Amino acid sequence: MLKKLLPFLLMICTISVFAQDKADIKTLQNFVKNFSSFSANFIQTQPDDSIFSINESMGYMGIKRPGKLFWIYQDPDQQEIIADGKNLWIYDVELDQVSVRPLSSVQADFPMRWLLYDEPIEKNFNILIGDKINGVSWFNLMPKDSTYFKSLDVAIAGNKLVKIWMYQDSDNITKVIFQDSTIKNIDDAEFKFILHKGVDLIGQPIR
Repeated sequence: MLKKLLPFLLMICTISVFAQDKADIKTLQNFVKNFSSFSANFIQTQPDDSIFSINESMGYMGIKRPGKLFWIYQDPDQQEIIADGKNLWIYDVELDQVSVRPLSSVQADFPMRWLLYDEPIEKNFNILIGDKINGVSWFNLMPKDSTYFKSLDVAIAGNKLVKIWMYQDSDNITKVIFQDSTIKNIDDAEFKFILHKGVDLIGQPIR
């Protein structure tokens, strides 16, 4: 009987030890320190106003230091969010309307702030070390400044960012999964917003 139970007991012990495996803070620190650019497709989900319902969006994104980002929603609604290093542009395709403001005025509220600039992550966030599960290391980032989100859960596998959970409160969690990611250099032209004729502009960009 013991011989039959032994493999099962060994499996339980292995799972128990594996579940308690903690991530290494150096995984996060080295990822941030060595980061230069990153691009990926993404799937984003967040709660709907109705009970037990979620909104799902898909698109692609890219980020490059210092201060450059594009986050393009393709489905179900088209929207472009572009940081060109000085300005933050938000273009609602359906409304034919774009708003622009200085990037510095919204920098603290940017969920990707921890990757936008070459600075130690501990400067702006308190870090809680999570588990390492199937090779994916989890960390919780709590902003030291007042922001519209309370914390971020970030998941890193190897040298790639694979997931981000953004907590506004316990009932409002935006989840982003990155797919087909690459770390090759992105041309600066990709972060330039082009204002099309006939689109209403709200605000004035910094030149």
